[in-house]
Parts: sequence; structure tokens; C-alpha cells
Amino acid sequence: MTETSDVSQGKESEGPGRRSLILFLIVFVDLVGFGIVLPLLPFYADAFGATGTAIAVLVVSYALSQFLLAPLWGKLSDRIGRRPVLLVGLLGSAASYILFAFAGSLWMLLLSRVLAGVAGANVPVAQAYIADVTPPEKRASGMGLLGAAFGLGFVFGPALGGLLAPISPAAPGLVAAGLCAVNALLAFVFLPESLSREARLARAETRARGGLDGLSALRNVVQSPDFATVLVLSFLVTAAFSVIHPIFSLFADLRFGLDARGVGWLFAFLGLVSALMQGVVVRALVPRIGEDGLLRLVVGPFLLGFLALAWAPSLWVLALGLAGLAIGFGGALPCIVSLLSRSAPDQLQGSALGMGQSVSSLARVAGPMLGGLSWDFLGTTGPFYLGAILALFALIRVVFLPLPGAVPRPSTP
Repeated sequence: MTETSDVSQGKESEGPGRRSLILFLIVFVDLVGFGIVLPLLPFYADAFGATGTAIAVLVVSYALSQFLLAPLWGKLSDRIGRRPVLLVGLLGSAASYILFAFAGSLWMLLLSRVLAGVAGANVPVAQAYIADVTPPEKRASGMGLLGAAFGLGFVFGPALGGLLAPISPAAPGLVAAGLCAVNALLAFVFLPESLSREARLARAETRARGGLDGLSALRNVVQSPDFATVLVLSFLVTAAFSVIHPIFSLFADLRFGLDARGVGWLFAFLGLVSALMQGVVVRALVPRIGEDGLLRLVVGPFLLGFLALAWAPSLWVLALGLAGLAIGFGGALPCIVSLLSRSAPDQLQGSALGMGQSVSSLARVAGPMLGGLSWDFLGTTGPFYLGAILALFALIRVVFLPLPGAVPRPSTP
């Protein structure tokens, strides 16, 4: 019997979704911590006299760290297992939030974000864990469940950050650190390893026999038309979504007079819609219309969301624009990750998804930097029009070019 068959049987014997549920809870708690900090960062930086470009540097420092470290974390998890890498990342996140809580300058804020990015670079390890315990035809649903944890983290995290900020400047960071510490304990006690030592050794032998070991093998995967095509789409969608990160809090304050609490509730709304897309809509529609079909449905609202934000005369229109972004990004992300996973061999899941996360992180560098620059030089609506242009390129890519590796549609009787 092949290794793949053994793994598949192991997946079934674990009980449907048991490991995925545990991982969902761990990722959710981790993203609550991240969501607490995100809407507060521009306000904290602004208090130190930061410009829009300087705030963008703070935001992209997180993504740049992920860009550099994600492939290494993924490759390491292929060799030593997913669980230990996840535990190290969770503890590193806790340390970064403690540093954020006591940051007294822009430089300390920057250091806290770099450390958070290094620790958060193990996101592809969680994705590889899902790939380990789900069969290929259900992988988009599994990634959607993981994405829903991200979305719900952004529901509770920003709202909690808005409630904690008036108490003390240090309170949000300390609570985020405490949540990550609890998260690490949950992972240590309840999360089993998805790759046994025997499975890791067998995969290593398979990599060696098939020439799948080392950077050259990963390079071949990345250069394949299927994988490279999805990487381009991932970059466009993520860069567009990331354009608003350094400036949205300031925009909401200038146009509508919202404080940290009000912005936190808007981020919570964004996360809720995204979570519903990833946890419900993706899981329901991908088996019926495939990843490519769902991508074609959601990129249009994504583009319209940016235009609504730029034109918003009221909070209702602003919320409608955020809903468009959440529908687009929340629907596209698990489909993209699923396509990346299915375009790579089992022996390189961690490495390949790490490369995908690296490209996504590069987009999170480019998007906020362009957003901050356009805020400084093009005005308050410039970042939203820039996001709309990137979304338009993604729409053209999805509508007019075929996507590889999608789930086959059911045959018509």
C-alpha cells in the first residue's frame, strides 16, 4: 500500500474534522491577539509623529519578516513536524505583544512588528497541517475553516482592542500576549502531530528518490505553470487588500470622526463577513462550482468594495465597501491556498505553502507601502483607487484566463 493511502486512512481514523477543529481554535485565539493590535497601530504610531509612509513601514515590517521566514518555517515543518514549529511561533507572538505593550518609540514599535512577523511566518505550517489531515478534494473546505478562524479573530480582536485601549496603552498588547500564551498551552496539550516520525522519514526517502529534496525541487514546483499562475493571482488579491491597512484608521477618523473603538468595530464587521465567506460559503460552493468558479464570483465585489470606500458619503456606504472587500478576499483566499496545495506534491506541502505565504507576505509589503505613499502624495482616496486598480488586474486574470488545478465540476446526468 502506498504512503498516500496510509495517510488517507489515518485521516479517516482520526474522526472527521477533529484535528481541524483543534487547529481552528488555536488559530482563532492567535488571530484575536493579532486583531487587537492591528487597528491600534496607526494611532500609536501617529502619537509618535509618524507620517503615512512611516506607518506603512511599520505595517510592512511584519509582512517582510514573513516573506523572509515563511519558506524556512514550512521547510522545517516538513522535516521535524508541524507541532513544534507551531509552538515556537505562538511563544514568539506572545513575546512580540509584550514588546508592543511597552513600546516607547517608533523603533520599539518596529521591533515588535518584526518579531511578530517572524513568529507569524508559521501560518503555512498551519495550512500544511490542514493539507496533512484532509484529502485533496476537501482541501478548499479545510482551508476555508482555517480562514474562518482568521476572520473571526478579526471580529473579536479589533473590538477587544478598541475596548482595552481607553483603559491603558499597554493593556491591548498585554492581553494579546496572554492570549498567545494560553494558545501555546492549548497547542501543547491538545494538538497532536500530523506527521509521525515514520511518515516524515518515509517522505524524506520519497523526496530523495524522486529528486524532490532541496531548493532545486522547490524551484521546479514554483516555476511550474500551475503553481506560478496561482502565485500571481495571490499577489494581486493580497496586495490590493493590504493597501488599506496603514491608512484605513486615519481615513475613518478624518472623514467620519471615528476613534480607535469605532474603527475596531469596523474591523470586526470586516472579519465577520470574511469568516462567513470562508467558513460557510466556500465550504458550500467549492464542491459545486470549483475553486475557479468561486473566484469568478467574488473578485467583482472585491473591486466594487474599493470604489465604495473611496466614494463613501456615509458610514452605511463605508460598511458596504468593507463588505465587498470581505466577500472578495474571504472567498478568494482559501481557493488560492487550496490551488497552491494541489499544485505541489505531498512531500513538499510545507515548503510549497511556505513559498505561497512568502509571496503573500511580499504582497503585504508592496500593498501597504503603496497605500502609505498614495496617502501622502495622492490624498485620502488615493489608496482605495490604487486597490481598485490591483483588483481590476485580478479580475481580468480570473475571468479571461483559465485557472489550473480546480476541483472538477459534477457531471450533468
